This record gives sequence, C-alpha cells and structure tokens, in this order.
Amino acid sequence: MLKKTISTRLIITLLFSIPLLTGCVAAVATTAIVGTDMATDRRTTGSYIEDQTIELKSIKALSQNSQLNNSSSISVTSFNRVVLLVGQAPNEKLRSSASEIVRKIDNVRKVHNEIRISAPDSFLSSSSDVWITTKAKSLMLAEKDFASGHIKIITENGEIFLMGLVSRAEADKAITIVRQIDGVEHVIQAFEYIQ
Repeated sequence: MLKKTISTRLIITLLFSIPLLTGCVAAVATTAIVGTDMATDRRTTGSYIEDQTIELKSIKALSQNSQLNNSSSISVTSFNRVVLLVGQAPNEKLRSSASEIVRKIDNVRKVHNEIRISAPDSFLSSSSDVWITTKAKSLMLAEKDFASGHIKIITENGEIFLMGLVSRAEADKAITIVRQIDGVEHVIQAFEYIQ
C-alpha cells in the first residue's frame, strides 16, 4: 500500500472541490489554500508545483510495480526536487527497486531512501507518528522568532525526517526542538542549506 504525505489543507480542499469541478470556484479555492502554504515556503511557485508533480508521478510509478504495491508501505515526499522515501519493504531488492523507479522520474535531483526492511507499520505506530508530527509542528510554531513554515516534517515509526531550505541556525533549532519529543527514536535531516 502506497501513501503520500500531503498537507491536510490540500486534502480537504480537494475533497470539497470535487462537486464543484465544473466551475471555477474549485480552482479559486485550491489556489487560495496552496497559495497560503507557498507564502511561507522558500521554494519558488514553479518548484512547489514541480514537487507535487514529482510526488504524484512517483506514487503512480511505484504502484505500477505489483511486488512493491502488494507488499510494501511507502510514502513519497519531494522538496525542491529532492525525494524522501520512507516506509517499509519486505527485502532489500524491493527497497532498492523503489529508489530506482523514483530516480527515473523527470526532474528528480536526488533520492533519500529511508525505507526500512520490515513488515508494514501497525495502526498504533501510525497513530503515534501523527501525534509526533503534530507535536513537532506545534512546538516549532510556538517557538519565538522561528520560521517553522520553512520546514517539512515527516514521521515514520518514531523517526522524524526534516526537509527544507534553511539556514544552519534554523536547522539546529529544528533538530533541538524535535529531539525533546517523547517517542522520537531518531532525527534524520535532509535539509538544503541557504546563506
């Protein structure tokens, strides 16, 4: 089973937009919500849209591999054309295969393969991951003089993955914040640094 990390706002917008697809109201609503997310993002509008396209193409390509689709649980996140793969696969061959498939997607610059060799996570583990992500976002948002909108947080089986275009000071602060959360096993950074 493949899954994708998408902002909650975008999912809600898409669900409410389905009945409105014949008019331009859906386009306006989607643009407004995506625009709000992009306003706090250092990526260009083109990069933001390209990342969404890379994620969708990656999910489609991975789902077309029947072995991966039937026995693995993989999430795809793209940030500034750098792809993070997390989840579980039953063996190294399938883990490597996922990377190879995603590397062939147009405009992908780099792939971080953090897929673990194991059975898919339980519902309890997934619920804990949602709690950890929510807690991390809340703590970053509450932090004074800290631009939390520049950091993407993905949690998988107690491991927090951090992505974004950040300064070294912002990266250090984000890592310090998430390390204090109960249930966090590891913090793995996939940041790109800016001046």
